[in-house]
Amino acid sequence: MIPSFSDEALYTLLCKYLLDEADEEERAWVNSWLTDHEDNVQLLEALRKVLDTAAAQQYAIPANTDSSWNQLYSRMTTEEQPDAEPILTPVRNFSWSTFLKVAAVLLVLVGVGGWFLATRPAARYNGPVAATLEDGSKIELKGDASSLSVAKGFNDKNRKVVLKGSAVFDIAANATQPFIVSLGHTEVKVLGTRFTVNYEPNKSVLQVHVSSGKVMVIDHSRSDSVILTEGMLLQQDAQKPDFRIAAHVLDPENKSLAFRNVPLEEVLQSVTAVYDVKVVVDNTSLLKLSIDSDLTGAPIDSVMETLARSINVQWEKTGDRQYRLFERR
Repeated sequence: MIPSFSDEALYTLLCKYLLDEADEEERAWVNSWLTDHEDNVQLLEALRKVLDTAAAQQYAIPANTDSSWNQLYSRMTTEEQPDAEPILTPVRNFSWSTFLKVAAVLLVLVGVGGWFLATRPAARYNGPVAATLEDGSKIELKGDASSLSVAKGFNDKNRKVVLKGSAVFDIAANATQPFIVSLGHTEVKVLGTRFTVNYEPNKSVLQVHVSSGKVMVIDHSRSDSVILTEGMLLQQDAQKPDFRIAAHVLDPENKSLAFRNVPLEEVLQSVTAVYDVKVVVDNTSLLKLSIDSDLTGAPIDSVMETLARSINVQWEKTGDRQYRLFERR
């Protein structure tokens, strides 16, 4: 879990980061902090503009950044005597009114920054790890690239978390306060259920699988939403931004599927989603035939063989991850 900082310490660290005076560990912390929330990026950019403004006025910041920034922060948050010694060393003569203009910009930043800091996560988990949240919900982060940030006021004012990467959720029931997983412009909202999310923001890839109960997935950027129930798998990516839904999926990671008198058309939706393949059916009347089969961890060629035998047709591989079902000659 990333340690928290006081407002003053955070501004000091960000100042060092922007001035290339932060050490390797401090830079790593800031880089991780920037990924927690887009507001953090905006705060850093606001601070960068303030420093650029100061530089434009031809003030030089002393080499001792910790000391100078702490003094500056103290100056902005406490009343001082008018004749207090300036903490910025002028490169040339400057007017006190000019300095006040720069200080005013800094004061605006502190006002904005206070709001940003109020939205900082109360806790952060980095994978791989299993944890129980304050409301009793259990999470399991998979892989080093996965992280989960818990919103301030969790289990008191809200049940909101921000996820990057892959995680399994087992959510404690609460009819009055839904559990919300934020995934960029998309949200997963639940009352009590078990589901898995894989979210890769850099690739705009999202996958949600429901093991039990039901969840609502909301894409605010597209004003689209869908309710998923047990065994349903949702997929979305930049190339195919519309929600793609498949059913009868017990475990997408282990490629476990179960079909009970399910039409071939629906079966192929699940198979193509889990195996990432394309299947062409020559005679569309075949799509209405029923499949009754369990498939667990089988290679795609074996799956195609099973489906073909089930409806007494033939199959062939026509290209990379491409298959064809056709009637016997």
